[in-house]
Amino acid sequence: MEAVDLATPPNLLRRLTIPVGLGVAALVAVAWYVTWTSSDRAMAVMAPATFGSTDLALFFALIVVMMVAMMLPSALPMALAYHGLTRLENGQPSKPADVLGTVAFVVPYFLVWGFFGVAALVGLMGLGLVGSMLVGPTLLISAATLFAGGLWQVTRTKEICLSHCTSPMGFVLQYWRSGRIGAMRMGFRHSLYCIGCCWLFMLVLFISGSMSLLWMGGISVAIFAEKLGVRTVLFSRAIGVILVSLGAVVAVRFFHPM
Repeated sequence: MEAVDLATPPNLLRRLTIPVGLGVAALVAVAWYVTWTSSDRAMAVMAPATFGSTDLALFFALIVVMMVAMMLPSALPMALAYHGLTRLENGQPSKPADVLGTVAFVVPYFLVWGFFGVAALVGLMGLGLVGSMLVGPTLLISAATLFAGGLWQVTRTKEICLSHCTSPMGFVLQYWRSGRIGAMRMGFRHSLYCIGCCWLFMLVLFISGSMSLLWMGGISVAIFAEKLGVRTVLFSRAIGVILVSLGAVVAVRFFHPM
């Protein structure tokens, strides 16, 4: 039990070797660069009049890259926890870690987030809520989304989902499945808890933030801070207050335009 308690996200991140840390940093940097350079292409693909099956595949790829940019830092402790446990046999670190198994654990996480992002954006596009200027009634929709995101921070569902994300070793031990198929099942389960934790963050990004890099950066920092597991309740409540405050500002703009 002591080992599980010590395997907190900050302690897991401290175990990163310099080469692996640099590799992860490079991957995140490339994902941010691709997201930045493809933002115009993504907005063009989202035009309802030109949206086809090829565009959908491209759109899915762009969303997956965006999720790697935003979510990989916060998902890293969970991946490290799984990677470390693959070295154990009969409770002892007696074999090399399973790199391919770790990849099998991580990939479903980003694929599920990609499917969620595409489904959310296609739905919002159908409602005319993506890519439009925040004026008139859309201001109220933006304010409502921000309020909902802030209030979600204090719900029991949010608390339960976040607790799985802030206890990587506990999650891996509880849901351990052997083999690479088992790793994929675990990664899929992890993604569902993460979506339960952060889905409204993404709606805030799509509706209020219009998928801007500034909003992406702010939300990714918020998610990472929450999942570090240090003063989790304080961070979660503070993020909720910020979102509700932003919602109030947007609502004031609607009722009292400049």
